[in-house]
Amino acid sequence: MIEIVLFAFTGVLANAAPRCTAEHRSWCFQEAYTRSQGQALLGQDYEPFRNNLAILFRLDTADVTGFAHEYRSLDLVAIDGVAASSNGDLHRLGWVWRRDGEQRRYRIGAGLAVSSNVLKNFDTVEGEDLRGMAAFDQHLAGPLWIGLRGDDSFGHFRLYPTFEAVLQSPAHELRLGFPESSWRWRWSPQVEMELGLAPDGGRWSVRDSETDAQQSIVRYRSWEAAWALRWRPFDRLAVEARLGRTFGAEVRYKLRSTIDAVVEPADANFAGIAASFRF
Repeated sequence: MIEIVLFAFTGVLANAAPRCTAEHRSWCFQEAYTRSQGQALLGQDYEPFRNNLAILFRLDTADVTGFAHEYRSLDLVAIDGVAASSNGDLHRLGWVWRRDGEQRRYRIGAGLAVSSNVLKNFDTVEGEDLRGMAAFDQHLAGPLWIGLRGDDSFGHFRLYPTFEAVLQSPAHELRLGFPESSWRWRWSPQVEMELGLAPDGGRWSVRDSETDAQQSIVRYRSWEAAWALRWRPFDRLAVEARLGRTFGAEVRYKLRSTIDAVVEPADANFAGIAASFRF
């Protein structure tokens, strides 16, 4: 089985996220929606949500490639009456590729991470708007894997080491590591449950919401803990419901006064649904 997690590139929770499974099928279409609990942040409404879309193609038993898009709405609140310089409509889109071998795993993604007004005029795309990620994992012995990853899951692009211990039985799969950990319990061939913990963050190059000209950076970082229930009623169709909690969140952006703003939303619950169709 090849299970394609929209890993790091689209920003969804890496192990407890909705999955596209390409088993005995060449194509997989996935859509997922996640909304956080609303709260008051500096006296203003803050209720972020995101929508993920992916179209993936299985090249062979180890390789999958495709296109992924994430739309994320962040409420960039005003501070002392000064509004944010950009809207909070953020997009990440581009190409992804993954290879899962018995001894090595590779992941690559490349594309754009921008505000919505950039997508209205591709002539304005700059080098700052481009985004990439890459990961390499090496199997050591038994359940142990180590690796190296480069992405912006923590709000800044950085290279960092990863490790994972994978313990499996016919009904359970336990993955303990950094930065993701998860426990999957297969109740039946059609139903499984999963608990997961992973970072959720990113960096977007944005434009002024009035002039569409001035460029600045929005950074977001948090951790997500989630419980997911997946059901495959038919061979081609899978659906999922998720409940979880976001904690340790931080949002950095620029105000119209050119002052850098940093806000820390309170920990909040979230819920999500997803569906994937294989053909």
